[in-house]
Amino acid sequence: MDLRVGGSAPAPRSGDYRGPDDPTGRPARRPYGGPPPSARSRSDVSPGADVVDAAVVVAWGGAAVRALAAAREPLDRVNVFPVADSDTGTNMYLTLLDAVRALPAGRAPGSGAGDLLVRLARGALVGARGNSGVILSEYLRGLALELAERPVVPGDALAAGLDRAARTARGAVARPAPGTILTAADAAARAALTAARTAPGATPATVAAAARDGARAAALRSTGELDVLARAQVLDAGALGLVLVLGALVEAVGRAEDGHDPAGAGVSDVLGMMSGMVPVPGSSAGTGAGTEGVHEGGEFEVMYVVDGPAAPSRAPGASGAAAPATGDDALAEHLRADLARIGDSVVVVGGPGQGGSGLWQAHVHTDHPMAAVAAGRAFAADVGGPPGSASRPAGGGGLRQVRVRHLPGPGDRGAVVDARPHDHAGAGQDDGPGLVAVTTAPALVADLARAGAVVLLRDAVGPVDRAALHRVAVDARAAHVALLAGTDLPADDVEALRGTLRGDGVTTLDVLPAPTDLHVAVALAAAQLVEPEPRRRVDAARFALAGVRTAQARTTGLPAAEAATVLGGLLARLLTRRAELVTVLADDDVPDAALDDLPGHAARAGAELVLLRSGRAGGAVALAAEGPDEGRDAAEEVVA
Repeated sequence: MDLRVGGSAPAPRSGDYRGPDDPTGRPARRPYGGPPPSARSRSDVSPGADVVDAAVVVAWGGAAVRALAAAREPLDRVNVFPVADSDTGTNMYLTLLDAVRALPAGRAPGSGAGDLLVRLARGALVGARGNSGVILSEYLRGLALELAERPVVPGDALAAGLDRAARTARGAVARPAPGTILTAADAAARAALTAARTAPGATPATVAAAARDGARAAALRSTGELDVLARAQVLDAGALGLVLVLGALVEAVGRAEDGHDPAGAGVSDVLGMMSGMVPVPGSSAGTGAGTEGVHEGGEFEVMYVVDGPAAPSRAPGASGAAAPATGDDALAEHLRADLARIGDSVVVVGGPGQGGSGLWQAHVHTDHPMAAVAAGRAFAADVGGPPGSASRPAGGGGLRQVRVRHLPGPGDRGAVVDARPHDHAGAGQDDGPGLVAVTTAPALVADLARAGAVVLLRDAVGPVDRAALHRVAVDARAAHVALLAGTDLPADDVEALRGTLRGDGVTTLDVLPAPTDLHVAVALAAAQLVEPEPRRRVDAARFALAGVRTAQARTTGLPAAEAATVLGGLLARLLTRRAELVTVLADDDVPDAALDDLPGHAARAGAELVLLRSGRAGGAVALAAEGPDEGRDAAEEVVA
């Protein structure tokens, strides 16, 4: 079976919920924070099913999404490991939502349970969010690898699948820690195997219930197994999320008697387990002596997708990685080892598929985001993609959906858990606008993320990937998103993007006038100067863009002295109107000597000059002047 998007199953639009609610295949829209429509009515579920068939898989996906939607906010609030960024519930929900969207619309004749588990795993892999979401995606992938060839799954095979799911998920994590979702998965697998062995002919309902109970017991023990949980006096959010996912499996294969709703009971049970928990604000994500884990540090979260041919183009370890593991994890182990050297919370999931294809998703917390991207590029080269690409070129491998966000520091988070039932529409969203920045300049990524934007790094060549834009806009976790695209987006693309985002609760997409990387940098630099209130930051960015004057030059092939003359003349033209600040963005091949005189020119005109490097090869230089004489952007270009 091919676990790669682009294999046998068509990839749905990321803004559509595609499930069997609507036999016509029309997407069913729902609020960002609310649960999607039921993927399958209770009357359709075979009570006490002897096997897991395609219908049960669909029912499981829908029930799991509903359970995570109902509990996502409380799960977010108890999230302190690997970092207290209050997003575990949301990440697991969004990951599973994308997994369910990968299922076929309607009833897909001829599809068996294994076929749909493969689609579910593929959707989760591409849509994975955060540490917990990536682990969940690999858990589903392990289940699919074990059961892919089975049209129906009896109880003993389900137990074997849950065991492989746990082993596969654990193998994807560079430094596993106890008391986490991995521990709960291991406990679930042991309980499932025991149930299958002690009761020959055990039904999937018996096996699933044992797995859920095993995970639940492990979640209850988590506080005593991980120091950071003990200090905060909370249970592990990822482990609790897995309890909900396995509880949904129980619902899908079990029987609802006397109007009893097992899914609702499962959510109520997990909320009850969290009742009264008060996370310590800014809890360190470190683990103390005697645990398997280490401090999960890192200022940034970096995620990306690698896809390309499965066979390495160089000998194993050629990129400096440790010796690979055996089996389908061998290739991922290279990237996992490289990322572990530069960061923590390292998870690499995915693997080779059929027809020479492969798909991987990587996650790391690091102080060096571009080192993490460089590791991904080296890995893409190892699996057949051209080095130096930030997105997948036609017919080859490479990186795509490169996303970077700044992680909260100590004291940024911490809240009392409200375990009472309430309306979750809009859960996980901030009150003010979210910021999204798109750039082709690698050296800007860290500062753009520090300014509060979710950053998408893309290739300088070609249009922006609309699916990637959709993803980072949803990841801004706000009903109102301000987009700094770094290019001119076609109006039709903007309207199409707005349409799909409305289905994910982004009711307003505000595309700010930022057609270049320099505009993006100017806007977010202005946003950083105001109080950290989202609406004021967006207003500051908009105001800065309204008054900026820009110019561009290409210096490739010019001697340094001649390039300096061109740039000095360009700056003089910008400063014919008063300016207080000049920002210069220069490609890495522009010599320092061509730039050295610019600060003096600016100072003589009463302006301060800030010089930025783009972090990419080339000879382009862009200049921006800001000052009291706001007006329309006076862009000009000098081609030398």
